[in-house]
Amino acid sequence: MKITDYIGKVLIWTNPMKLLTLGHDSDMPERSILVGYMTYMILGFALLMLPWSQTREIGWVDNLFTSVSAVSTTGLATLDIPTSYTILGQCVILLLIQIGGIGYMTMSSYIIFRITHHAGYTQPVMGTSISRPQGMRLRDLVNNIVHFTLIFELLGFISLFLSLNHYGISVPGWRALFLSISSFCTAGFSPFSDSLCSLDDNLAVNITVAVLSYAGAMGFIVMTDLTYKLRRRDYSVTFTTKVIVIVTSIMTAAGTIILALSPVMETGAGFGQRILHSFFQTMSAMTTVGFNTVDLSLLKVGPILVFSLIMFIGASPSGTGGGVKSTSVSAVWGFIMSRLGIRKRVSFLGKEIPHYRVESALTNIIAYGAMIFIGCTVLSYSEPFALSQIVFEATSAIGTVGLSTGITPELSVTGKIAIIVLMYVGRVGVITFGTAFIGRLKDKKNVYRDKADLVA
Repeated sequence: MKITDYIGKVLIWTNPMKLLTLGHDSDMPERSILVGYMTYMILGFALLMLPWSQTREIGWVDNLFTSVSAVSTTGLATLDIPTSYTILGQCVILLLIQIGGIGYMTMSSYIIFRITHHAGYTQPVMGTSISRPQGMRLRDLVNNIVHFTLIFELLGFISLFLSLNHYGISVPGWRALFLSISSFCTAGFSPFSDSLCSLDDNLAVNITVAVLSYAGAMGFIVMTDLTYKLRRRDYSVTFTTKVIVIVTSIMTAAGTIILALSPVMETGAGFGQRILHSFFQTMSAMTTVGFNTVDLSLLKVGPILVFSLIMFIGASPSGTGGGVKSTSVSAVWGFIMSRLGIRKRVSFLGKEIPHYRVESALTNIIAYGAMIFIGCTVLSYSEPFALSQIVFEATSAIGTVGLSTGITPELSVTGKIAIIVLMYVGRVGVITFGTAFIGRLKDKKNVYRDKADLVA
């Protein structure tokens, strides 16, 4: 056996997911995803609890909240990250963001692919954790995810460093690196205490963050497709890419116009600045990156509902963003048009959508709605805030967005735990979470049935 095979086996068997799932990956890959992300969240929590990671004493629930928010690439925070954590603590957070953004299974699979040249046990789990069009090789997609991530983050770092340095920002190198990774991974953690409000008029920073966020949120399927198209003139981009680009464009334009016309979006600002603010906040909600350049605590109910809908829809499959995904919305739209009699078959852009895709999209949207309802119910009992603020917070959490009207630091312990659960479910996916949970119940039923047979 070659030395690379030994190294590959070591990587496989020392992966936290493999150790904790005890060989059940192929039988229940959804459960492996749940346990894997939980493992990294707990490891991050343990590292953040170290005194060297904190500038002051921080409670366990706030450290757990930060760790879960980082791995889930949400960005909600109960405290000020730049002043509450040391450089070591911020490095831990940045590492958790990178793991959560790329996906820990993607990173493991990439290393195993490169060393052993085969997928091993990661194949079934990767097939569950990454959506891809039919005909697109999983290995190509995994390679492209890692390569595109490094390229975009490097280019983003260079652009942000030049902008921040020119703007006279202190420690521009570290802040540019942090902001680049956080933007591409749509994490929303900022090296600045006010998110990006102090840079709301810096066009270079706004555009760079938007490009990085769109690149991460639109997904690696789109980037892989475009790469194939550049290499081969006769290559036709997949239907998934067309849907993602069209839905993303429509949402961006509609959200920007609606918010720009809203009277609460900086009444004293000029038209150009209102458009920039409206575009950036629409982009932030849709890509689920979670940065803000305006004070969201000043928003009234109308814009809050618009933002909540955008956050609910979210980004695209096989990307770094959350939400129900643009492809689910397109499938449900085709289903509605079909049921209203406008079309005889379920289709979108003239292409028929398979029934299993429609069923998956409907299940996804209903499950997301149910989780938001449960979260809002718990928060309405434990917190004194307005219902609109609670809906916004719960939608932001499960959509792994990170936008807030300012109530996150004021949440009670019960409220923080509720948001932690929503962020976790949002990262692993409600269908994955439900499948793993129901599968667990089935396993218990089988055990009880086997014991009953033995007794009989």
